[in-house]
Amino acid sequence: MTTTTPIAAREVHIDMVRTLDEQNISSSIAFEAMHTGAVLVLEGAPFLRPDGTIDRERVHANLRRTLGRVPEFRMKLLRSPLGITTPAWVPDPSFDPRAHVVFDDTPSAFDSTTVRRLAGFGRPVLSKDRPLWDIRVTVLTDGRIALGARMHHVVGDGQWGFSVIERMTESEPVTPDLEQVLTPIGAPPRTAFAVPAQALRDFRGRTEGLGGMWHEYWRKPVVRRAKRVAARNAGFVKEYLIRRKGLRAQMLPPTRPVIFEVDASRAAREAARMRGSLSDLLVAAAMGAVDDDDRGVDVLVPVSRRRGGAGGDVRNHVSMARAHGPAGASLAERVAAVRALVRSVVRDEEADVDEGRMVGYATLMPLAEEPRWFGDARVEQIAILPAGDARSEISVFATVYASTLAVTVISRDELDVEGIAARVEQALTPATVSATAAAPPETTATETAATETAA
Repeated sequence: MTTTTPIAAREVHIDMVRTLDEQNISSSIAFEAMHTGAVLVLEGAPFLRPDGTIDRERVHANLRRTLGRVPEFRMKLLRSPLGITTPAWVPDPSFDPRAHVVFDDTPSAFDSTTVRRLAGFGRPVLSKDRPLWDIRVTVLTDGRIALGARMHHVVGDGQWGFSVIERMTESEPVTPDLEQVLTPIGAPPRTAFAVPAQALRDFRGRTEGLGGMWHEYWRKPVVRRAKRVAARNAGFVKEYLIRRKGLRAQMLPPTRPVIFEVDASRAAREAARMRGSLSDLLVAAAMGAVDDDDRGVDVLVPVSRRRGGAGGDVRNHVSMARAHGPAGASLAERVAAVRALVRSVVRDEEADVDEGRMVGYATLMPLAEEPRWFGDARVEQIAILPAGDARSEISVFATVYASTLAVTVISRDELDVEGIAARVEQALTPATVSATAAAPPETTATETAATETAA
């Protein structure tokens, strides 16, 4: 489980946002598109009253306990004066976890048609004036509870987000303490001018002496730096153009998710039979789920760049690799192509790969081999709603939880979303699996880490 270093109550805390992560909040379109979501389906009895309604105080008590392990969830964005630097994360002095939680006692089903609402996507976008997450707790028709959550991608990538799920759940049941209180995590700076000052301290910490600072600063063109500052101060112009040209409808077309579960071991055996990993099979399945192209089809694969034992506490550290599936290729041939790409990426080798029609992205993130607990309620199912380009033909996110591979397929409303998802599921659940499946290909620890990717 990922651990975090406690922050002294009175210590001023400033955590700079990376330049690449800032793109996720650069406009209202980018901000809306980069909301991520998850739904944990819990045993109902521990958090339900005798009348079938949610025991709100028990839920709040357990949240207070688990939020103590996620100090990042008590921080909000603070803009740098005149956009001199990227924004920074600072403690929110008025943070109230109750303001981030809503309850719904009206029973709902848990399926593809409801998963977005259960995660909270029926509500307005997250507010930039406070920590960028919220939770929705809903009673399900089968007597269980759906713990849905939204988080903005600028807070952290998928691997970091999964570390949050680990920190907010347990490996065994724990009874919530109604007297639990949140401990302070630090103080915000008195003025926004502390943000560029912190950026300067971080810059000096990454370089050696004045000579190193001089070389590092001039390594990037001054014009590029000036454009970034100008862009940070031209938000009103961007928003005017978005409204004037109707860009929101173009950039955020209606999409629909389909969720399903398959046996993780069976899918892994099929991947091994093709000399690939489960992640390779998932990406290849996404390639084959949409219409082929005479140039072939391409899928983006998020690859973690964490090295040297860096864990989920590193907020954002992912890059995109472009996997190519040749035209008319079989599933096994696509698995081999993806496998070759991953090997070249983790070994920092140049790969001469053809390019076809870009259709979307696919990624696999393992969560836990054993059941997790939210307080004393077991997590029985999970569904992830990733962020991404709504214009894509297909987005696939899968996670291994216990013995199950939980898959979410998202596509535009105008396409055959159910048919696309059915083809992905078919590739992951073959009619017959050889009892003498080939042994899995050798996978180094580095390659394993590299394929723990995120939306």
